[in-house]
Amino acid sequence: MTLRISWHEASARRLERQFLANPAKAGRDVASVVSAMLGAHAQVLSAAEVSVGVRTVGVTRADVRAALWGDRSLVKTHGPRGTVHLLPAHELPLWCAALTAIPTGPSPFAPGARMTEEQAAQVVAAIGEALDGVCLTVDELSEEVVARTGPWAGDRVMPAFQDMWPRWRQVMLPHSLKGMGGPPRPASRVPCASDRTAAAR
Repeated sequence: MTLRISWHEASARRLERQFLANPAKAGRDVASVVSAMLGAHAQVLSAAEVSVGVRTVGVTRADVRAALWGDRSLVKTHGPRGTVHLLPAHELPLWCAALTAIPTGPSPFAPGARMTEEQAAQVVAAIGEALDGVCLTVDELSEEVVARTGPWAGDRVMPAFQDMWPRWRQVMLPHSLKGMGGPPRPASRVPCASDRTAAAR
């Protein structure tokens, strides 16, 4: 016998499962809520803070930040759709395996903007060296990568929203999904001890 589920029932299940029908009770850890959400979209971190907060009684943006930068139960990296998400740290291997299994198409970048495999390897190594035991903003990391690789890495050839990003940043998505990287901190720092957000090796 085939079980038939209506769209209404499927939507109701999703609303319940992701704590939109009834928020999670106070005291529930942030990472488990993010797990139920299948990741919190975090292109803008405040959006992730709000999406987690509305699903959990008593959770504030400070709680989300503590899970991300304090106890590290959350990771900020490239997730579904190739965009920045918060993901539970203990689920990161699962996400990396699943996302790298998705077939990729041709490079979205113009031929003149692309990097060779050798250049990409240089950038990945430079990121790891630059973030060894220190915290850097995106701009600071860019300076370090260019200094360690060459001016070509800093060429602004990647369309990005209303700006152009330097060439080296095209390694961030594919290599973060291999467990080798993730997005650096935003321009405003959050205090940390020895963060390697942009290149966890």
